[in-house]
Amino acid sequence: MKDWIDVTGWTLLHFAWQGAVIGLLIAGALWLCRRRSARARQAVAAGGLVALLAAPTVTAAVLWQAARAAEPAPPRLPERTADRAPSNGAAAGRALAVRGSGAASGSLDAVHARLAAALPVVVVLWLAGVSLLLARAGEGAWRARRLHAAGLAAPVSRWQEAAARLASRLGLASAVRVVESRLVDAPAVVGWRRPIVVLPAAALAGLTPAQVEALLARELARLGRRGRFAGLLQSLAETLLFHHPAVWWTSGRLRAERERRRAEAALGVGGDPAGYAAALAALEEWRGRAPAPAPG
Repeated sequence: MKDWIDVTGWTLLHFAWQGAVIGLLIAGALWLCRRRSARARQAVAAGGLVALLAAPTVTAAVLWQAARAAEPAPPRLPERTADRAPSNGAAAGRALAVRGSGAASGSLDAVHARLAAALPVVVVLWLAGVSLLLARAGEGAWRARRLHAAGLAAPVSRWQEAAARLASRLGLASAVRVVESRLVDAPAVVGWRRPIVVLPAAALAGLTPAQVEALLARELARLGRRGRFAGLLQSLAETLLFHHPAVWWTSGRLRAERERRRAEAALGVGGDPAGYAAALAALEEWRGRAPAPAPG
């Protein structure tokens, strides 16, 4: 049990400087790719997130192997006094070496001892944070599951044919079910195996057909396997490494570049940039006017 706490605690502490170094490298790579496409910047951010996840994994493996190797060896038979008695010159040399290095390493040993004493507290706080984030993710998954079940039972939207046409242009292999619901205030994609596009029923009345198709194209662009894998990778990193700002910054950049790619995909299937921007503005304006339930 103590080995597990020590390995986890030292891994978290080492990730403080590892995450900072990797974050600086990611920032430099994104700066070099500032004139490249959103696809290239998304690849850099995704690779950086993978590196952020790999660093503590490798560190924990190395520390665990070191802890296994440091286990006490079986007792040995005592040797003869004459064989293990050092000479006066060897003893004096060791005494001088210890005296010379003691002053330099004393402060480092004290810091190491304080950090080692704080490891249980660090691990407990980390476990508490991970538990809270897992509970929040579980609640979100439960809500998404309910919305997905309601979408399967609801009739298809009048925009189903337009969605099938856009899915064909985007190269999606299978048709996607499109429904309208009053449970959402913005277009959303729910479901993993059988994804469904859910459109806000009340907001569609204020949008033109071209604007609705632009929003549909943006949601359909989420359905690629890479996009879903990147979302899972983000959730894992944000849950396990929530304590490091570099993880949240990298995840935010990945999300922003993914949204840019989705916008490019929506415009690439015949969308109008001005109409697409107007659709987003109209949707946000409607969400601002939507009545909110009063506190009980």
